[in-house]
Amino acid sequence: MVLKDVLNNLVEVLPKRQKDIIVQRFGLDKGKGKTLAALGEKYGVTRERIRQIEAAALRTLAKNSSQQKDLKNIYEKAISHVENLGGVRRADVLVSDLRFVLKDESIDSSTVELLFSIFKKPLFFVENKEYYPFWYISADSLKQNKEFIAKVAKVLKGKKEEILSKKKFDELFYQVVKSHSISDAIAANFILNSKKFAVNPYGDFGLVEWPEIVPKTVRDKSYLVLKKKLAPLHFRDIAQEINQAKFDAKKAHPQTVHNELIRDSRFVLVGRGLYALKENGYEPGTAREVLSKILKKNGPSSFDKIVKLVSEQRTLKHNTILLNLQNKKYFKKIDGGLYHIA
Repeated sequence: MVLKDVLNNLVEVLPKRQKDIIVQRFGLDKGKGKTLAALGEKYGVTRERIRQIEAAALRTLAKNSSQQKDLKNIYEKAISHVENLGGVRRADVLVSDLRFVLKDESIDSSTVELLFSIFKKPLFFVENKEYYPFWYISADSLKQNKEFIAKVAKVLKGKKEEILSKKKFDELFYQVVKSHSISDAIAANFILNSKKFAVNPYGDFGLVEWPEIVPKTVRDKSYLVLKKKLAPLHFRDIAQEINQAKFDAKKAHPQTVHNELIRDSRFVLVGRGLYALKENGYEPGTAREVLSKILKKNGPSSFDKIVKLVSEQRTLKHNTILLNLQNKKYFKKIDGGLYHIA
């Protein structure tokens, strides 16, 4: 059964003008569904008048739907699918679901809208700043979805470190799932409707307000790249990694990355064009300052040991290290070939 064919058979009961408007409005002519405004312009009437004609046509279709066994069968399968998911389903995802469930690749958002408009259930939740557009069976399912999302957001708030670094998201999430007595599948489905959450290109789930989940600036994107790489990167490579990750449509330019990072204390320039994160143990400062800190912390050390310790902080050539150590104003060589602070 192809939904468009079944719907086309049903609309034959309508007067010609009503039929033409329904066919165009919901794309039954194999075209894309037209807006009320577009149809109003075509017929030389107001948008409101088109809406009235549409409403009258839908009332007629609803009266005749009981005689259409194929249509009722399709509708019952669609409703059962939504009910099994907790009574809600994001609009775009439901289209994909029904293509699979009904084995009908021609299904689109317009035909789904017409099907549900005829039977007056489920209801449509219009997209806003907090939610994507979705269908819901009842006021209770809508309420349960909203309460679950609010609880998850509240639990995650203030636990960014635990979730992103200590990987405790599953533990925290299932605490909420258990408290609401719903299945994992329904919980995941509820989350899909909300704009509060997202997954970054590295697979981390969290609140969209966290820059590690939805980084908006070059600095935040660079921070996330270096946090994942756990090693210094040249600013050109950082720009390349940002563009490959596709955080958004904006392209990162190497010089912009360099200009931004050099002014941010979270980043340490550890070599020629190489940046690392301060939080990963890299210390800011010149080569001489790094050597001084190392010797203060570790005491007199051999050249090989100093090279090893410096490599954990900087990308410096051996000659650069040696030249700095030979500066007698700051360093001295003592018995055993060890270097220490002057």
